[in-house]
Amino acid sequence: MKIPSQTKTAVEKSMSLTEHLGVWLKRKGIGSVPGGRLLVDFILWPSDYWKCVKYYKGEFHRRPKIFKPETFNEKIQHHKLFHRKRQDAQLADKLAARDFITERVGTGYLPALYWTGTHLLEAREQELPDRFVIKANHSWETVILVPDRNELDWEKADQTTRQWLKDDHSMRAGERQYRWIEPRLYIEEYLGDPSGKPPADYKFFCFQGSAAFFEVDFDLRTDPSSTCYDRDFNRLPFFYSYPKAGKDIARPVCLDEMIRIAETLSAGRAFLRVDLYNIGGKPFCGELAIHPGSGFDPFDPPEYDRIYGDLFNA
Repeated sequence: MKIPSQTKTAVEKSMSLTEHLGVWLKRKGIGSVPGGRLLVDFILWPSDYWKCVKYYKGEFHRRPKIFKPETFNEKIQHHKLFHRKRQDAQLADKLAARDFITERVGTGYLPALYWTGTHLLEAREQELPDRFVIKANHSWETVILVPDRNELDWEKADQTTRQWLKDDHSMRAGERQYRWIEPRLYIEEYLGDPSGKPPADYKFFCFQGSAAFFEVDFDLRTDPSSTCYDRDFNRLPFFYSYPKAGKDIARPVCLDEMIRIAETLSAGRAFLRVDLYNIGGKPFCGELAIHPGSGFDPFDPPEYDRIYGDLFNA
């Protein structure tokens, strides 16, 4: 399910008085005071709860069993509200997650990082390769692919990224982990093929540090489709986030290494999705997802929502 994308102004117009109070306190920097974050989170918790209920009901046409969850997506809602860990913000912060990944699995599994900052036009003067990717660290769906630097409209990209930095993604779907990330922009290595096409995305769903299945997503920006496999590379009879069947692929030569990386990164957590790329037989880490689809993406057929919910234990 796509969470409605709203401008900062539209979000603020729709906020309740308590939401305005929580956001105001956050902007005043109360998060830097001991207990300040706890206070803001307490004030905004009812709003987070109702967003979980609202969007879940909009997708599944029933209220979620948040207090006694049974399915995978219900357990995502439960964890969003009741299992908030200090580590969550680090994993959701795409820049901080790089340090976590390096600490867990070592160097050599991350795209090269070329620049970080808050004003994109400053990067225009930097030494950059012919192609790269512009991202924001504090949100999702904030990506600009640049297959040819000479064709990039820097002024337009600057306007887009300025809006990114104003957005608070924690206010969209009750995902507290985004609330306490300092927004930054960064430019990293482009991992696509020579034609500029982005690589397939391998998303490993790990429960208690064990990869149960992985989803291979194709053409996410043009014509999304996906194929799901178990860890032994047997094709699975369901769809998850993208209902269109993707193509069959050959078993990646680095699959065992990808599973090892995913399980090492997810160790110690009830659930974590680890996104990887296979670039010429070498794994590269993408992002780490605590709440895939914010818990609003259905399984098809729906019984798999319960099957994987049974693996999701706090």
